[in-house]
Amino acid sequence: MSAIGLVVAIALPVALILLGLVYAGRRQQQNHVKRLQAKAIRQRADELLEALEFLISVDNHKEIQLLMLERAAYLYERYRQELPATAETSSSDELDVDYYKQQIESNSGRRRVLKSDREIRYAKSQFSKVLKALGPMIKSKVISESAGMEYRRYLRLTLLEKEVDTFTAQGDLAAQRSDVVTASTYFKAAKKLLIECDLQYPEKNERIRALTQRTSDLYRGEQYVAEDNLSNELSKENQAQQDEFGIPLDPNSGVKKRF
Repeated sequence: MSAIGLVVAIALPVALILLGLVYAGRRQQQNHVKRLQAKAIRQRADELLEALEFLISVDNHKEIQLLMLERAAYLYERYRQELPATAETSSSDELDVDYYKQQIESNSGRRRVLKSDREIRYAKSQFSKVLKALGPMIKSKVISESAGMEYRRYLRLTLLEKEVDTFTAQGDLAAQRSDVVTASTYFKAAKKLLIECDLQYPEKNERIRALTQRTSDLYRGEQYVAEDNLSNELSKENQAQQDEFGIPLDPNSGVKKRF
């Protein structure tokens, strides 16, 4: 064998091996990118499901909830499509749509108040996720722009009312304890929310006047009595979560059931 033939005989297999390694490396990198993209989509789907679960627990607008379920199902499908062909899947990669539909259809309650300031912050976060999810659905013409505007208004107004009712209920409870300063602070906070909100609706001015009256009643020296029983609603929410010693009745109440 000539020297050139010997070189070719040695170099060709080496070149093929190197080419194979380069191809394998690129394929691995592509799969890694696809996994990251799929993970991001799955995270969005799970966050939307968390928001849907919260909506079901505090409100009964079935149209919006079914839309969010449809959006979550779409994201789950995209997640599966983005996974590399070699990726293993499990039952957790499937969305139990029927379970959520049952929860939505059987939901007939609408909580007026939230349990605490902490839940108010959580509610803002979850409502924000739902509001953001409406944008892509309008863009892809799943819903019309007018329907999207209507849903946005409903969600913003619902969140506003729950915040105002919760602050009012907290103020009522403080007033019943003769804690005038705390009660006044809560009433002013509720009133400020209404004044600063750009949403207009028939009951808005009346609610502002009622909160002003509540604040005035605090300083009259008479026994404070709230007519709308919001404080009772707040007490029920808190009592439903705890026993007489303040221990949660359901140790799994914070665990989300999705699949």
